[in-house]
Amino acid sequence: MTKLKKLKNFYNRYERYLIPGALIFGFVTDVLTFRFIDFNLAMALLLAHLIFIGINISVINFYEAQKIAGKFFSFWRILAPLFLQYSFGNLFSAFLIFYSHSGSVFASWPFIVVIVFLMIGNEIFRKYNVRPAIQISVYFFAVFSYLSLLFPSILNNLSEIIFIGAGIISLAFIVSFAFLLGIFISHVREKLKVIFISVGSIFLTMNFLYFFNFIPPIPLSIQKIDAYHHIERAGDGYFAIGEDCEKWHRCFFSLKRLHIVQEREAIYVFSAIFAPQEMKLEASHEWQKYSKEKNRWETVVDMPFSIVGGREGGYRWYTYNTISPGRWRVNVKTKRGQIIGRKDFYVVRKEGVSREEERL
Repeated sequence: MTKLKKLKNFYNRYERYLIPGALIFGFVTDVLTFRFIDFNLAMALLLAHLIFIGINISVINFYEAQKIAGKFFSFWRILAPLFLQYSFGNLFSAFLIFYSHSGSVFASWPFIVVIVFLMIGNEIFRKYNVRPAIQISVYFFAVFSYLSLLFPSILNNLSEIIFIGAGIISLAFIVSFAFLLGIFISHVREKLKVIFISVGSIFLTMNFLYFFNFIPPIPLSIQKIDAYHHIERAGDGYFAIGEDCEKWHRCFFSLKRLHIVQEREAIYVFSAIFAPQEMKLEASHEWQKYSKEKNRWETVVDMPFSIVGGREGGYRWYTYNTISPGRWRVNVKTKRGQIIGRKDFYVVRKEGVSREEERL
């Protein structure tokens, strides 16, 4: 039995384990790698994965159309689905890390759900790995997500035109890619209409998520956000007075509680936001209180401030508000409403609670 036939038999026998295994392996190696490299190197590695995906999609479809042959391409065709899953695992785990770290999960969950779905959709990829419409559509999502991450970092700008530009360039690239494959491969050419409809749907969905503020404001990321009884400047840092959790489980499984003596007292919220060097933009702390009667959050005050990028620990800022008991939250958001971070907490009237000092 030849090596090629042995490999093919092995792949066919264990395909149901190899495909998800490649995705998980890509995810794990990506998470471990991102712990030790900087942003620029990470973006270079993700670009390499995008190029590798394009090459593998081409090899699969050219081989299926019998446009290429030989032992080398026969081996490659067998392993190509694993290569695709590995690179997709790297890409989507990176997007999950970047996008979840750059905004509130509660505000950006629809977009994060899309990424998670693509990460764990092993059976879909396994069953349809030779179908160009699936391949190219997922490839488009990866390219669009990558450019939406890259352009703001390069141009130090979070404006709508940057996102629109990333979408148009991604769309032009993937249409050209599909069209070029269609010139040489008949089964791709026959599916061009389906491909363009699928890609167009993803393009519209991405824009919907962006303009309704479900896509986090990459490359901003919240480094720290918390609520205190008092904050003041102390040298090159800040001095804060807060509370411990009283009970250990409240530190992990419950909203933070702040106890006040008077009916209305000042509560401070501190945030540290990372932004790239030379990036300047407007942001705000939006103080909201939950109304039980109306069953909704109501904005009490929106306090704007300017972010200047470049500090490793993030640009630090705090605001305070005189508030009453109840459930509160403070959204840290951009000028156009994208949520960078959020702090939820309860304010309870109670005396005799110990307070602790913290250096920020």
